Amino acid sequence: MREHCFSIRERTTMCEGRKGAAMEFRQLRYAVRVAQTLHFGKAAELEHIAPSVLSTQLRRLENELGVSLFDRSSSRVAITQAGTHFISEASSILDSLHVLKVDTQSAAGSATTRLRIGFFGEALGELTHLLFNSMSETYPHTALAFTELSMNNQFELLHSGVVDVAFIRLPVDDPALCITPLFQEPLRAAISARGEFAGLDSVSIDDILDRPFAVAGEGTPASWSSYWSLDAERGERSRVGAAVTTLPESLAAVAYTDTIDTFPESATRVYRHPGVDFLPISDAEPSTLALVSRKGNPNPLVESLRECAITLVRQYIGIMPGAESLLGPSDSL
Repeated sequence: MREHCFSIRERTTMCEGRKGAAMEFRQLRYAVRVAQTLHFGKAAELEHIAPSVLSTQLRRLENELGVSLFDRSSSRVAITQAGTHFISEASSILDSLHVLKVDTQSAAGSATTRLRIGFFGEALGELTHLLFNSMSETYPHTALAFTELSMNNQFELLHSGVVDVAFIRLPVDDPALCITPLFQEPLRAAISARGEFAGLDSVSIDDILDRPFAVAGEGTPASWSSYWSLDAERGERSRVGAAVTTLPESLAAVAYTDTIDTFPESATRVYRHPGVDFLPISDAEPSTLALVSRKGNPNPLVESLRECAITLVRQYIGIMPGAESLLGPSDSL
């Protein structure tokens, strides 16, 4: 078999089919995602599409190629020999397109002087201002661009390149992302100030498990949504009191529909609502904040921000009540 070393133009022509039909780049991405996860449902979730859509697109791709890329059964998904070759080439095509985008930005003088940062909710709490101020001082010619993320788009915007890096709460279960846990802090229950838990000093997980929760809306990875609704502790999905995509939406639902939600402690100092009280959960696992980026992102400022965040957390985590650094003194980048 000849060695494949294609240019962008040559790789793109690989997507042309007969009679004007053409593979779509999204089909390549879907195929690579299934190869990463070996699970159609998980791949669809990470791509923020319905499993039926992903399956249909891959069937069309296989029909166009005239080969099967995956062996499917009720219990497992395996990559065929033809699929192994195709996934390798498809990954290279997608990586080349990303590099092309960055190189084009570089030609315009923007790639290495601009860092697009995504943040959800309170970002890094009290450390947020210190971090971005430090980045501005250390890299004075860098333009920092900020995008507020929602529950159901935070991973999608990383994959699409809308943001280079994001500060996201775990769990993050995606092999295409590079994850650096920074610190952890206690979890608190958001409860109605006029509800049955009003006036208590704290609650336990058992106290709130049977109550309806403000649940992350459609498009949010199930593992991330389930964490905040305590599904693992319950052993099943929570009752849905409201579907939300932002923290203000959650606060409104808690205040006016008497649902429950959970917040990291720093978020309770940033987000306040007259109809909501925040109670410690005596037996809940802590929440972890991580810096997350797409693997292979060539923008060197991603690593610059990572280094700055690690240094800052090591030195100043003490200004965040209840927070604990997850970085040892010798942790490498």
